[in-house]
Amino acid sequence: MSTPTSPTLAQYLPQHLRVGSPDVVGPLAVYPLFGPEPRLDYLAFSAGAARGVRVHELSGGASVNDLSVVNPLELGVLLYDGEEVLGAQQNRTFDVSVLVPAGAKLDVPVSCVEHGRWDGSRHGEAFASAPQAAYPELRRMKAARVREQAAAGLEARAAQSEVWEEVASKHDRVGTQSDTGAMHDLFEQRRGQLGELRAGIASHEGQVGMLAAVGGRFSVLDHASRPEVFTFLQDPLIQGYALDALEATAADPPSVEQADALMERIFEQRLFESDGIGLGRAGRFAGDGVAGAALLCGDELIQLTAFPDAFREGGGSQAAARRVRIRRPSRRRVR
Repeated sequence: MSTPTSPTLAQYLPQHLRVGSPDVVGPLAVYPLFGPEPRLDYLAFSAGAARGVRVHELSGGASVNDLSVVNPLELGVLLYDGEEVLGAQQNRTFDVSVLVPAGAKLDVPVSCVEHGRWDGSRHGEAFASAPQAAYPELRRMKAARVREQAAAGLEARAAQSEVWEEVASKHDRVGTQSDTGAMHDLFEQRRGQLGELRAGIASHEGQVGMLAAVGGRFSVLDHASRPEVFTFLQDPLIQGYALDALEATAADPPSVEQADALMERIFEQRLFESDGIGLGRAGRFAGDGVAGAALLCGDELIQLTAFPDAFREGGGSQAAARRVRIRRPSRRRVR
């Protein structure tokens, strides 16, 4: 738990993130964010993958909820919360943001987003970056469980059963189908509609994040400190925003003043800090109607994800019951 002496998010930025005017397409509004000059140098995962960074199944036996990342480069590589990787034994998303050090190999926590496939013949295959990240409602749910686990002194992980249930429910809600229960198929079967929404969202020089609103309500804030890193993340994240927008009706977007007020609330939050998996420290927060997680290196904010209206996250007894870890037969290990 954070305490009155815990640092706030604002203490890790020399100046607040600035909110630009939104692009509005149907029920989706996306506000660009601009920030101070970054100090730490690192790469986006998709950029690193083109230069030899590799994500693969655990060499000693695949686990549904763990993957290995090998970074042979001389720069750190950011794995962003909610990024999806495709291939190998089944598709996954990263549970938390991790900055993989230069020259390092790390095991990282992930969630399966393809319930019906476990293909051992593809064990040695490297994963590829997906054209989308997980949609905000799924990411919100995962983040709540990760935060609960961390606050209890446990491994910071999502609840796999909840992830599978939510992806299946999303297929029902948007009218898609998948033989393997794959989140990727949600996007593939609605790619035309998602592309129409994406086309109305601009990219801006120096942009380091986005604040999204869906159906007139703020949905998620995403931030990475380096503009060139955020450039690689923007398209996949917007695909996720757009998928949630398919379920919403058009409404007047919040004003820039309302966006500024929300940002102020987020950056006033005090952090519960813990050791990160790779470089830096994890900072988590929940209060005043907002919740989220940050990646901190030294005195610099490297990455931030925040969700407004934290009370929507649930956490009742039924959700707790679903957090029991599910195990598959034979070699399929779910943690």
